Amino acid sequence: MIVVTGATGHLGRLVVAALLKKVPVSSIVAAVRNVEKAKDLAALGMHVRYADYNQPQTWDNALKGADKVLLISSNEIGQRAKQHRSVIDAARRAGAKLLVYTSVLHADTSPLGLAAEHKETEALIRASGIPFTLLRNGWYTENYTASIAGALVHGAVYGCAGEGRIASAARADYAEAAAAVLTAENKAGRLYELAGDTAYTLSELAAEISRQSARRSGM
Repeated sequence: MIVVTGATGHLGRLVVAALLKKVPVSSIVAAVRNVEKAKDLAALGMHVRYADYNQPQTWDNALKGADKVLLISSNEIGQRAKQHRSVIDAARRAGAKLLVYTSVLHADTSPLGLAAEHKETEALIRASGIPFTLLRNGWYTENYTASIAGALVHGAVYGCAGEGRIASAARADYAEAAAAVLTAENKAGRLYELAGDTAYTLSELAAEISRQSARRSGM
């Protein structure tokens, strides 16, 4: 039994889709805050269980019978470590054989403010005694493609990375990595630093947006 937290989120849905290519639908549990949003998953025959990061008491039932748990990090900055602790504690009580966590690239050394809560969560996981795998995901390409419409309107790509290079990857790629780990054997104790194959600067991104938009408009 594989439990995916946040299964109706942007990443969660992609992980579920990737898992469905590898395992029977009956072996997947979608742990979600809004059960209504998971009606399509339930219609497939998937187990859908209510679970809320802000309600610790919901996680024991959500993780009941779990062999493997994918803890997709919460998006509530400042609350993540506390919320993640609830899931980790419930996974330990459930006797989960593997806890997989979506962390951030180089969480232990990253200067990013976002890294602190991921580093704290990783420490909680290590201290729990549950066999674990850490997926340190790099930046999502969608973080940039989502702002393309605005960039076209204003004629500029905004950012503060200077000439720093960004090795982003699509959410679908990170989802495939998660599904691969969840369905493979002997992944406990592994740590994966995940990112895109090639890196680019924001200037290069702006140039590519200009090239693509000009081509599509026939300029």
